[in-house]
Formats: sequence, C-alpha cells, structure tokens
Amino acid sequence: MISIQQIRDSNNKIIALGNHGPIIQSILDFDYLSGKKEGSVISIVTGHRGYAKYFFGRQEILIPTFIHLPSTIYDQQSNYWFLNLLSGRRTLTSTQEILPQTIGGVIFAENVPELHSLQIISTIHDLQSTKLVVGPASVGLLVPGALKLGPIGGITPAQIIEGKLIHPGSVAILSASGGMTNELINIATQAGHGLSFALSFGGDRFPVLSPRDAFLLAESDPKTKYVLYYGELGGEDEYELVQLKKEGKFTKKIIAHIAGTVASLFKESPQFGHAKAKADKERTTALAKRTALKPAGFAVSNSFTEFIELVNKLK
Repeated sequence: MISIQQIRDSNNKIIALGNHGPIIQSILDFDYLSGKKEGSVISIVTGHRGYAKYFFGRQEILIPTFIHLPSTIYDQQSNYWFLNLLSGRRTLTSTQEILPQTIGGVIFAENVPELHSLQIISTIHDLQSTKLVVGPASVGLLVPGALKLGPIGGITPAQIIEGKLIHPGSVAILSASGGMTNELINIATQAGHGLSFALSFGGDRFPVLSPRDAFLLAESDPKTKYVLYYGELGGEDEYELVQLKKEGKFTKKIIAHIAGTVASLFKESPQFGHAKAKADKERTTALAKRTALKPAGFAVSNSFTEFIELVNKLK
C-alpha cells in the first residue's frame, strides 16, 4: 500500500467518475491554494464526451469528459487516483474497471450493496495489490498540500483556508463518520494543530480500508505524532486496535472517543446512522470498547467535551 509520505512526494492526478461540480471544484481550489501549477483532476467519466468548465484560481479551465474510461492519459511519473461519485448501484462495476489503472481512490456513494463492497475487496485481493481505497460512504482522503480526494474538510475556498487544509502538521484524523471526520479536523486546527493526513473509512459495514490498516498507515508515517480517532458502538474494530498496541505495532499517542453509550438506556440496542453502528453483543457496546481501550494506552474520553479538552492539551 502506498504510504502517506509517498503521496506527499508524488505528482497526484485524479480521474473523477461522475461530474459533481462542488466536489470537483473544491479539489481544484485546494490545488490552487496549495501552490500547484495545475489542477489534479485531469478527466471526468460522465454521460458525454466533451469538456466541463471549472476554475483554477481565477482562470477558467476545461476538463475533458468521457463516456468510458480513457486509456491514453497515463504517464509513468504520476500517481493516478479515482474519485467515484456515482450512485451506489453503479459503484461496483465502475470501481472494478478503474482499479487496475490506479493506485487507489475514494468511494463516495452511500447505500452500496454490502455484497458489492465485499466484491470490491475481493477484486483488490485478486489483483495481488493492497491499493489505498477508502469507502464506501466516505468523504475522502486528505494529505495537506498534496492531495484532496473528495469533499473532506469542506468544499468552499473559505473552508479550505480556515481549516488549514494546505498546511501540513502532525495530527492524523481517522473516523468512519464523514461528518465527524470534518468535525475532528476543525477541532484539531482550532487547537492550533496542523494535519498530517485525514481519512474517513466510510460508514458502511464493510469498508475497503479497515481501521486497523488506517492505523498502520499512521504508524508508518514519519510526520504523524498523534491520532485523533472517533469510533462508534458496533463491530469489533477497536479490539483489533488494542491488539496492535499489545503487539507493539502501533506506538503513537491516540486520543479516542467512542460514541453510542446512550444505547444502554434501551432494552435492545438501537440502530444508529451507520450500518455498523449497532451493538449486537456486550463487547460491541460503546462502554465496553472504552473499557478495553483505556488499559491498552489509549487516551479515551468519557464525553465529547472531554475529547476536545484532551486535544487542546496536546503539545
């Protein structure tokens, strides 16, 4: 799997699957504000062949659009990423088609059938490759100054500037929730900390990139000193993180918040917003996860207010 440092050191180019104006423009704004000479979105696969009008700074630009995935735009000096903005039902075939030609990407769509998510994971395995793919239902991947893949961090120039998305730092943001990924970015930057990178695994039951693998990305990144993690009830991802700590495979400071303790007030655990966010047994409750994380060396908050306080104390 490509490392975060390799992303920083590379010329990153993006092929968008689907023409979503605000998201694509936000990537171009990020590129311009980062001081790049040209935008990273080089083509859009959509319903017609021609060009789509966008802006790079104050200059109007034309991005080629295609009906089918182009095969003649690749060079050996760049890393090619995909940004899949198509509907959930079209995600499987479009992702499978573009995977061999890219090193990874983001699947933005919600409501991707779970079987399709598993098939995408299987396709990556069959390619004998560990491509860096986040989603489904992900707001994206962000490496400050190098790559903005999705609406992560905001879609307006003001959000990009105020969120300090172009200024590298030492805090990594990891979360399944897109909304909370952006909230954690805001909390970190308001506390005066720049980001090393940020990503949303996606809120579906079977994310292509697991939280465990995302933590290993942070561990291998020399710029990352701290990880801010927002987890939820349901699933057993946090126990894999505990195992990483026990085995000495993750050594960096982690501040974590596990949401969903309110579920204990109900006779049966309710289903929260994300597909995985339901505790089907005691060890998958938010309280049980918090209890498991603390002795493993995680700084775990008992409330979101306390989580913010812990971030503010980082030096």
